[in-house]
Parts: sequence; structure tokens; C-alpha cells
Amino acid sequence: MSIVFTMKGVAELMEVFEDKVEITPKGVMGFLVKGLKGTKTIPFSSITAIQFKKSGLTSGYLQFTIPGGNESKSGVFSAASDENTFMFTGKNDEAQEIKDYIESKMRALQTPQATSSSLNLSDELQQLAKLKEQGILSDEEFQAAKKRLIG
Repeated sequence: MSIVFTMKGVAELMEVFEDKVEITPKGVMGFLVKGLKGTKTIPFSSITAIQFKKSGLTSGYLQFTIPGGNESKSGVFSAASDENTFMFTGKNDEAQEIKDYIESKMRALQTPQATSSSLNLSDELQQLAKLKEQGILSDEEFQAAKKRLIG
């Protein structure tokens, strides 16, 4: 799976893939703040919300809410130690673009996709209608075949 976005933050690196985000602490500061847990992988399917705080006088952050997670609710200083939070300075536009990308992927995962069986049913009904229009099937044969397909 190829990397879509890479962003260096405050003592950490965020890599965004097509289906997940990875946050890796970097350097001594990264390990002091986040601990020795290593890379945190968060599948988009697990993200229920993203909080975005722009960088300004303090660092900005992208905080990912996941079921069972215990994200901080006390602002930037508490967010810094949250393993589901990526801290950055500057780069507000890049962070916004990443947030928008992940949210679009989250929406796509929540949108029901047409199943192949429903597409096949639709195709078969259209073929039956064409056969009826061409006079190959009588109205009774068409109705019987349609009833068989629909169940």
C-alpha cells in the first residue's frame, strides 16, 4: 500500500495511506511524550471523528477518535501525550488537506455499496424486458421469469 501523505510533526511522523494512518514518535522528545509504544496504526474504518486544531501560538493537532479510545479533552497540552493525536507546527493547510482526505475515505466506508447480486438482478431484469420488447417472451413468460428472479 503506497503512502498518500507524509507530514513531519512535533517529534513525530504521520503517514497516511489509502486505508489507514500511522503515527510514529521520532527522537528523544517523541519517546518522552508518547512513550515507547512505537508506531500507532489507525485504520480509517476505526475512526469515528477527527478534531483539528490549527497551529498558532501553540502547536496544532489532528486528534483521531476511535471506539474505546480515551482521547484527551483538555486542549493542546493533554493532546500532546495522546497516542491518537498528531502534533504539528505551521502546516495548517497540509493538515486540513489530510483531515479532508481521511474524512472523505471515512464517508466512503460508511456509504453502502451496491452488491454484485443486486447489480446482477438489475441486469437480468433489463435483459428480460428486452426479450419481452423483442417479442421473444410473452407477457406471461416475462412475469413468471421476473417473479422467479425477484423471489
